[in-house]
Amino acid sequence: MTAGKGLCFCLLSLCFFHIPQVAFSQVNTQQVLLMGRAALYYDDYITAIHYFNTVLEAKPYMSDALYYRAAAKFSLEDYESAQADLDQAVLFNPFRVEYYQLRGLCRIHTADYEGAIADYSEVIRENAKDQSAVYNRILCRMELKDFDRADLELDTLLQLWPKFTRAYLIKAQLCLERKDTLGGLHWADSLLVISPREHAAWAFKGRYALQHEDYALADSCYTQALRYEKGNVDYYVERAQTRNAQSRYALAMADYDRAIEMVPQHFVAHYNRGLIRALVGDDNRAIEDFDFVISEEPDNVLAVYNRAELRKNIGDFKGAISDYSQLISAYPNFLYGYAQRAQCYRAVGDVRHAVRDEAYVRRADYDLVFGNGGRRPVKTVRKRSEKALERYDQPIVEDEDTTRHYASEFAGKVQNRKVERVFLPPCHTEGEKLVIDALRQPIYAPDERLRALVDHTNSLLDAGRKDEALAALRKAVETEWTAEAVLYYNIGCVEAESGSLEKAGEAFAKAFELDAKMAEALYNRAVVYLLQGRNDEAVPLLSTAGEMGLYKAYNLLKQAKNRK
Repeated sequence: MTAGKGLCFCLLSLCFFHIPQVAFSQVNTQQVLLMGRAALYYDDYITAIHYFNTVLEAKPYMSDALYYRAAAKFSLEDYESAQADLDQAVLFNPFRVEYYQLRGLCRIHTADYEGAIADYSEVIRENAKDQSAVYNRILCRMELKDFDRADLELDTLLQLWPKFTRAYLIKAQLCLERKDTLGGLHWADSLLVISPREHAAWAFKGRYALQHEDYALADSCYTQALRYEKGNVDYYVERAQTRNAQSRYALAMADYDRAIEMVPQHFVAHYNRGLIRALVGDDNRAIEDFDFVISEEPDNVLAVYNRAELRKNIGDFKGAISDYSQLISAYPNFLYGYAQRAQCYRAVGDVRHAVRDEAYVRRADYDLVFGNGGRRPVKTVRKRSEKALERYDQPIVEDEDTTRHYASEFAGKVQNRKVERVFLPPCHTEGEKLVIDALRQPIYAPDERLRALVDHTNSLLDAGRKDEALAALRKAVETEWTAEAVLYYNIGCVEAESGSLEKAGEAFAKAFELDAKMAEALYNRAVVYLLQGRNDEAVPLLSTAGEMGLYKAYNLLKQAKNRK
């Protein structure tokens, strides 16, 4: 998804590069302010706040110092205090649009959507074509369930930017809020017409098919979504659900493996993988998954139930006794648990306790409802919080429908989840221009034959014919277009997707050598270095890419520094 030229606060780096210098009466105050900004640039927020405090002690009315201090606090997730600084900054200087932009983000984080709407309205009053402000105000209206006004503003947004992909996704989401599923599909399909690489639209269609139990179609849609967004863990988990429902257990487990590789603490992936492992007879590894689940939620009785059955299967009778005892403690009338525990007691030679459990079962009207069929393939899912014992072998999904917010990413919102090392996409045509879906800045307005070549090779990529696309691109740079940076960039994208990291890095380096304004080439080359474990070489490239306006690079920069 793209944010467009109007994105005014993608990460905090904007304030470093686009605010004009202010002439201060005291040189030392100016120098301290610049030192604070430098500390901000290097993510040293505590030091930055110290410098800005020093400035404000001398000049408490200096709105820029308040603004920068708010930016540092925002990065430390101290949103309330950041907003207080911005309130003061606006009071001293109500004409700086960036103050309202940052305050709008702070208010979003504190769920003050009415206040955020007021701030973004100020931004739009100054510049009606500020795309991020228009978009964020719409999302605030969505959060307030003001769907009618949001819909009208979406229409206006699409008139201004008819290819702004996020708008189509919000249209689809708005249809879902109104229970208009077919309308949502229409907007998803409309988006795929203009942007067939839009992973969120494919995921939307996948979720629709999953809800309607068309598992094969859902599987296909999620596969397409993952083709264009390999770093999205939710897509792997949801595709695994479709594959489990189709009894394609090996593929479902592969998806859960990938999800856990990306997010080792992924509760749902561990639980559901444990169920599949148990179903196919891989009891020991199933126990490993349920050990993890129980370590996260010791009172998860259905996980304990699953582990008890598995431990009994592999002959760990003492472990099974412990688990059945926990179940019986939670459910004193759980007759099946008593019967199973009695068998385990006999297996370890504890006849006295076995007889006691058997007597309890005989005195009751015992119905072996839980033990009459063993494990069976299960397509339906249950909410994670549902604890009915008879549903112990059903896959789980999270209680909150996180898919509702799949498109609601506020422009400039700093996400808490890890940024995946995903390459930016190849360059494509838009009219007479060539564009990369990152900065969305036109790169060239070249001749028609070059645009046709880009279109042709992208069509080959969409069809999965990578080798042909790569051959066509390499032939072009070796013959007619030897100095076209965009072609080298696309070569790097194809090589990267094919796993040829060394060749990809060389192509991205050549692209930047030919076009020193192509921040996307720097970013992708940095991702190559990160995947190769060469973090020291990646960091300066990401820093430069961020300085050039590709603010996504700063999130990855923090990740690279942390891993160092």
